Amino acid sequence: MTRTRISIVASTALASLLISAVPALAQAPVAPPPPAPAPEASSAVMPTAPLMPARISDDMTGSVGLGVGVDAGTSLIIPATGNLMLKYWMSDVMALVPRLEFLYSKTKDADARWQLAPQVLASFVLLKGASTRLSAGAGFGFGIGKNLSATPIVAGGDATAAQVQLFVPVELGVEHFFTRWFAMGIAVNEHFIDFKKQGSPWNMTIMANSVSYMGSLFFYTD
Repeated sequence: MTRTRISIVASTALASLLISAVPALAQAPVAPPPPAPAPEASSAVMPTAPLMPARISDDMTGSVGLGVGVDAGTSLIIPATGNLMLKYWMSDVMALVPRLEFLYSKTKDADARWQLAPQVLASFVLLKGASTRLSAGAGFGFGIGKNLSATPIVAGGDATAAQVQLFVPVELGVEHFFTRWFAMGIAVNEHFIDFKKQGSPWNMTIMANSVSYMGSLFFYTD
């Protein structure tokens, strides 16, 4: 009987000890998580200006070209006259082409020969490839000169009188762009309507059967 009571007392004490230890075990410290790796130092990024859209390489709108032309007359070998030219592209398919032809020569014991003939054409692109364009144009020009030939340009005129000319040039040509800023071309042109006056006599012709060949070289702005 005594041993039974001792066993009951011991069991009760052990149970009480275990019950009192449960809260302590529940509050046991939990191992902290491993520290997160330190962020790598990022290199400083300089602010950049916004990128502008790239201009299309074959869009000539707004470009201005400075060039020279050689008019070979009816011969492709021996040039007849030369002129200075500008070419302003109002759009990618239309350009204004002012031209200036100037001549002055003086021989001893002879009167000076001179001529001034400005003109302007409106040129329209008919076909456009990757680097070549086929264009046609028409315009208006006038000329004035003196002593250009030993014979008068108008029958019955005075060869020493000043010569006046009004004309409507028409042209068909091809221009090839080697780069964005450099191009060469060749064209056929003629004065479709040509009015000439020397002294009192004058004449006017309308023709489409007499062409001349013009070679050109242009340097363009961006």
